[in-house]
Amino acid sequence: MKRLIFSLILAGCSLQAFAQQELIHPKEQQKQGMVPLPQPYIQINGQQIAQPSLALIKADNIESIDVLKDENATGKFGDKAKGGAILIKAKYTAEFSTMQDIYTLYRIPAAQQTLKVVINNKLVKDTNLILANLEQIEKVEVKKQDITAPVRWSLNDEEEFLHIIPKPQTKQ
Repeated sequence: MKRLIFSLILAGCSLQAFAQQELIHPKEQQKQGMVPLPQPYIQINGQQIAQPSLALIKADNIESIDVLKDENATGKFGDKAKGGAILIKAKYTAEFSTMQDIYTLYRIPAAQQTLKVVINNKLVKDTNLILANLEQIEKVEVKKQDITAPVRWSLNDEEEFLHIIPKPQTKQ
């Protein structure tokens, strides 16, 4: 009888621990995630860029911006422009740098160059699409994500990211 009661108590404690773990990291929530909205296709001087890169471009360096919608965008760029297209023409004096330039300038060790990149708290899916005015970068740091943030970069709380923080935009 004691064994039966002990087994029931042990089973109850195990179920309670499992339920608490599910409250902290529910499997359904991990599966659902956020539904991504269609993102526009973005080009600067004919070169595709990642959307978070816009935080690293000085507004003074932009000559003009054209926006294409619907069939105009998909007709010109295909399915990758389902969310529209933004075509930015930079001034000829504008200097843009790639992610490799950022690694060099900020002396990022080779081991950290494989980390996922976050710009202004947004994960960049393809670092080859990053273009930046280097003077727009305030700092580059390696950090783990804030587990209390409303948007997660990863489900791995221990994963490190290369976080690029742009300088605050000044009003003119």
